[in-house]
Amino acid sequence: MHRFARFLQIVCTSLLALLVVARVSADPPAKDSAKKPVVQLPVGTLDAKDWLKASTKPLAKGEIDQLINAELAKVNVKAAGRTTDEQFIRRVYLDLTGRLPTPSDIAAFGQDGSSDKRLKLINKLLDSNEYARHWGQYWRTVVTSRAELNFQSLPLVPHFERWLVEQFKANKGWDSITRDILTSSGKMLNAEPDKNGQAFFLISRRGEDAVTEIAAEASRIFLGIQIQCAQCHDHPSDVWKRQNFHEFAAFFARYRSIPVREEMKFIGAEIRAVPFGEHGMPDKDDPKKRTSMSPRFLDGKSPGKATGPVIINGQKGGFPKGGFGKGGFGGGGLGDEARRKALADYVVSKDDPWFAAAFVNRAWGEFMGQSFYMPIDDLGPQKDAMMPVVVARISAAFRGNGYDIKQLFRDIMSSDAYQRQIRPGESGDEHLLFATRNPVRMDSNALWQSLTSTLGPISQGGFGFGKGAAGGPFARFGGLEQQFKREFAFDPSSRPEEIEGSISQALILMNNLQIQAKVKASGSNMLGKVLATYSQNDEAIREVYLRTLSRRPTDRELTRCREFIENIGDRNEAFEDILWALINSTEYQMRR
Repeated sequence: MHRFARFLQIVCTSLLALLVVARVSADPPAKDSAKKPVVQLPVGTLDAKDWLKASTKPLAKGEIDQLINAELAKVNVKAAGRTTDEQFIRRVYLDLTGRLPTPSDIAAFGQDGSSDKRLKLINKLLDSNEYARHWGQYWRTVVTSRAELNFQSLPLVPHFERWLVEQFKANKGWDSITRDILTSSGKMLNAEPDKNGQAFFLISRRGEDAVTEIAAEASRIFLGIQIQCAQCHDHPSDVWKRQNFHEFAAFFARYRSIPVREEMKFIGAEIRAVPFGEHGMPDKDDPKKRTSMSPRFLDGKSPGKATGPVIINGQKGGFPKGGFGKGGFGGGGLGDEARRKALADYVVSKDDPWFAAAFVNRAWGEFMGQSFYMPIDDLGPQKDAMMPVVVARISAAFRGNGYDIKQLFRDIMSSDAYQRQIRPGESGDEHLLFATRNPVRMDSNALWQSLTSTLGPISQGGFGFGKGAAGGPFARFGGLEQQFKREFAFDPSSRPEEIEGSISQALILMNNLQIQAKVKASGSNMLGKVLATYSQNDEAIREVYLRTLSRRPTDRELTRCREFIENIGDRNEAFEDILWALINSTEYQMRR
């Protein structure tokens, strides 16, 4: 079959050209754009006092849009119109569940005449197990993307994801999830997938740099504040200095991630407290010299001292928490468990606005393709936020509702801002201002889920590109699914414009033998069933579009498909080419 050559000659110039999503931020401006005045973006900074001024009352219906529209009016920018039902259902399914809606889902939604059907669909998906699975996978990826995992910690990753999925399923508050992660203790065993999954974050770092790595990641992930640069030097324009970083790191000074062995085999890992010792800040001139640091929060406040017997690895000891003797060795009198509990109390406190802001900024960025702060995990009192009044109000409402994740998602997705159409070819300022949706790439989990929901279950052989590649030289590394996800993986904290495709990704989708086998119009394959069910080509084309792009073809696309089928002469082969073109299109691989 010469599908690739035929595609380049015919489909690429017709069908696929109609499917590709215009790259809003990369395309050259339209000819008349030079006549448009430069938009003064509504940006500003927020410090703790600014955050705490915002009302913590629940967001009223339409309040997000009122706030955004007021900002758009100041810069004379008109927002895009609302999505069609087909555009909306694809968007909300991918954003909440990481999979495409089925043709029956699309039909039922289109036939629902109720005025609140979009909110009903949002609520239905928020209550689904697929929502919990998708967002558990997302946060597992956030935590693991920047961790150097080895053969000892890799087997524990599914345990952590499993635990996260259960938290989202139970709609645990973000404060509860964070507290459990930061205060976790005990063992994670390979053979016990349902136990102590929350310990993975602390277990994932070990070795000489574990304390500083976990401190930097805790600040970045849970507070949205990147303090890692202050580990080595003071930045003249940054509010947080070296001392702030190392005092924050001191909260983790007395825990260790220890491998668990049984008969000389690694069977898991354990969080173990040590009775004394402090984190040392290296001298700038002589790194061998270190200054012992006491734990302090980023606002410079001390957690205070603890009283009572020390508890080490569940055993009551004879000294106050902090080590041998009153107060320990400069540690503020706090042992490991008390330190991390104090840190968790500080991080999730409603008086600490960065915790809520970090989650809101990340959620908004995921749903809108553009966050208030960019990068998505780099907030701070000296950082510019787009529309600061909007992010401050949404974050305050999130604090006020007890960090209810589903309510936050419901508030965002019910807004007109979320439900705007994309406007290809417009100025890049349009998506920065949330006047239009910014298309972004699907993550690897969602893309694989979409592929299998379109084509059905795919054989788990290797992803070789030539004859005999079914088993593949990489099959021992987890089969096609895991290989596919590794190839398409990216750090979800990256800027959207930094996430680029690769030749190897294109080759997998275009030429992989297992995927190609599922594209064939034969047997029990999706396409075989469609062609057997729909004898009329127009009906079959519409069904293929619904199963891939979650929409019906435009009149022009329908005409070009008809012409293509007639030119090829073989119905099965022509439809295979059309299906292949659709799953290789930019539109298929984007959240838009």
